[in-house]
Amino acid sequence: MPTGERGSVSGASPALFRRVRKQALGLAVMLGLVLLVIGCGERGMPTKADRSSSHQSDPADRKVEPTSAARPASDPPGRGPQTIPGMNADAVAAIFLKPGLECFEPVDRDVLYACSSEDNHDLPLLYDGKITGSDTDLVSTVWARVARESSGDFGLASQPFFGLLSTQLEYRGADKNEAYEFVSRNLDSTRANTTIGAAEWTITTSRDSKTLLITPEK
Repeated sequence: MPTGERGSVSGASPALFRRVRKQALGLAVMLGLVLLVIGCGERGMPTKADRSSSHQSDPADRKVEPTSAARPASDPPGRGPQTIPGMNADAVAAIFLKPGLECFEPVDRDVLYACSSEDNHDLPLLYDGKITGSDTDLVSTVWARVARESSGDFGLASQPFFGLLSTQLEYRGADKNEAYEFVSRNLDSTRANTTIGAAEWTITTSRDSKTLLITPEK
């Protein structure tokens, strides 16, 4: 009967809807879990690039600053190169230029200026100069030489050059009168040295040259 059939369908519909709804809910939950797993896999699972980046940034592989034990050996405190306090390399080079020498900056690491009169044929002797150090205001030595090129009074001819240096070099404790007297008195000495202020002066004479060396006070 039509009314009976409608009653049967109507009676079965709630149970069917509940099952369909439960299945749909289960599928939604399952789909949500799948999407969650996929999302975690894309974001949380390390890729090859991620692993490589992680390996490269591993603290064990990072370059670290060397400790004192790993640093290259250096001079012990107080044993490294000393400097003449108050002496300036540019000022010394300017003194070498006055008698007619030419100065240049060589490629040698420790030589700040090298000077020579080799191209100046108006000078009777060959004059050389060298300034060493690690920076303009960190001068370690001043070296000057007069070389014989002809006969004559070698000592007398070298006096103006060394005398100029002795009266114009400036540094802590410099005394131009004392320095000039030392140079003039020892122009013919085989070797002589003295301490003037914060520097030690040494003059040596060989058969063909005279050398003046100024170093830090010992």
